[in-house]
Amino acid sequence: MKATISLILLSIYTVLIFIAYIPQIVKILKTKSADDISLTSWFTWVAADLCYFAYVLLESPEIGVIFICALDLVFLFIVLWLTMRYQKRTKRNRKRR
Repeated sequence: MKATISLILLSIYTVLIFIAYIPQIVKILKTKSADDISLTSWFTWVAADLCYFAYVLLESPEIGVIFICALDLVFLFIVLWLTMRYQKRTKRNRKRR
């Protein structure tokens, strides 16, 4: 029973985490701007997730949990990369004016 509840909770967590990234990624791509996004915040998220990923690698033999953590890092890096890319572009465009 405990394993079933754990799996259900992990599944809900996984779905919600990835749903949460989609609006941010879509917004950046649509507006071609990331001015409202804090790079410091996203660097902190990446650092925290890297620590958690290292913990999972050391403590959890579950391939599913390792995969979810790795996928979470991929989405974090996508948002971070898009933020850096479009904040730079926006700042360059402002300097030209």
